[in-house]
Amino acid sequence: MSTIKRSARSAATTCCVSALLFLICAAFDFEASAASSPDESSPPRESEPFVQGELGERIQAYLNAVEERGFSGSIIAAKDSRVVAALSAGYADLERTTPNTPATLFEIASATKPLTATAVIRLAQDGRIELDDPIRIHLPAVPRDCFDITIEHLLNHTSGIPGSNSQGGGNDFNAVLPVFLRGGPQHEPGTHFEYWNQGYAILTEVIHRASGTSYTEDARSNIFEPAGMTLTRFTGDDAPEGAIVAVGRCSLGPARSALDHPYGSYGFQYRGMGGIVTNVWDLWQFDRALREHTIINADLTKRMFTPGPGNYGLGWRIAKSSGRTVHSHTGRVRGFNADMRRYADEDAFIAVLANSDQVPSFEIAGSIETILFGDDPMSHSPLSRLSREQSDALVGTYRDGRGNVLTISDDTILVRGVMRWAGNFPDTNAVLGLNDDGEIALDDRSGVEIPITITARDAESNAATQLSILGQSYERVSD
Repeated sequence: MSTIKRSARSAATTCCVSALLFLICAAFDFEASAASSPDESSPPRESEPFVQGELGERIQAYLNAVEERGFSGSIIAAKDSRVVAALSAGYADLERTTPNTPATLFEIASATKPLTATAVIRLAQDGRIELDDPIRIHLPAVPRDCFDITIEHLLNHTSGIPGSNSQGGGNDFNAVLPVFLRGGPQHEPGTHFEYWNQGYAILTEVIHRASGTSYTEDARSNIFEPAGMTLTRFTGDDAPEGAIVAVGRCSLGPARSALDHPYGSYGFQYRGMGGIVTNVWDLWQFDRALREHTIINADLTKRMFTPGPGNYGLGWRIAKSSGRTVHSHTGRVRGFNADMRRYADEDAFIAVLANSDQVPSFEIAGSIETILFGDDPMSHSPLSRLSREQSDALVGTYRDGRGNVLTISDDTILVRGVMRWAGNFPDTNAVLGLNDDGEIALDDRSGVEIPITITARDAESNAATQLSILGQSYERVSD
């Protein structure tokens, strides 16, 4: 892998360090020195793991634990503008036993939308469009019943077009647009949130017509390059020289490279709604560019992060987490899933990119958030924490008579359960804890708590050997 450098120390400064200064610095604790120096927070090689201070060490210990559960991917975590951990787990290519590194490239699916939105907003900054412009000003053959839909409505998913309008594809925009807009808005534009991928495909044509170049070229020149996203590409592109490109593995289809473009003509060639291939360091660079207003100014950045209906801004979900304002987006596509989170007031950032669906990225990001801010790990669940004795008794794998398999693990942050259903169904991921009645229960974040009863134990170890879940018996098959 080629060496990638972000902030190399000035050679002149290095050469001028005196022997006396060296001796003085050596007298201080190395970790304290590293924590106080901006240079020490940026590793010289992005392909190598990086850990900074106690927070970084705790994140590293956590990632080691979830790697044993099957997590494969890369993470980056920063607080107070400094990266504390950039780490990886598992294999970029399992067949070739190529390990992931923090520089590995992953497809990020719908986490592309914040970058597409930034490209649109930059055009507004340049005076080429107004966010309040009706799309009919910039696009041909918009049906009359869609005349009130604006660029901003597409950005924040309030066009009124239902999310089920997902038909249509190919490269002929004049043919695609009427299919996307068929039936017109089902709600008055600007009043109702409904997530709609194809709205972002339409935005790429607005970018093309306003900028005079393609969406992908505009993104490369005006987003990736000024942000310093040196390895970021699109599906269908060639790999950067020397780069490691992840191969995604999924229970619902064959393995595939992050740079493959298996979408055919779907959604106007998948433009805008997804398709960016990047790594955690480049996403950190994107966060820095937004913080420092490298691409868009402070006023437009504020507008980007102003929530509309559904708590969605312009390309970002806006939410509160333990009192903190979080700007986030996730993405999931066959073989890959992503979670990107910005913390507005703490100058903090988390990105998790995965090339396996065995442990979802949102779970990893949530646990890293817990470590980063010292939160109660159960703060996002109605359940309370299990005791160590209870978790030790439960950890293991259980199977019922229909072939459903429940694996319970303790990653030092939370006790987790993964249900792998018999048949071709997605896994269910849940947290285990105690409900208000003191019963052990599963919480899959859907609002329903499922009680678990230990119906048999090992006489010597006291470990559970049989569980009852919704009247179904699960027998322990391994530890």
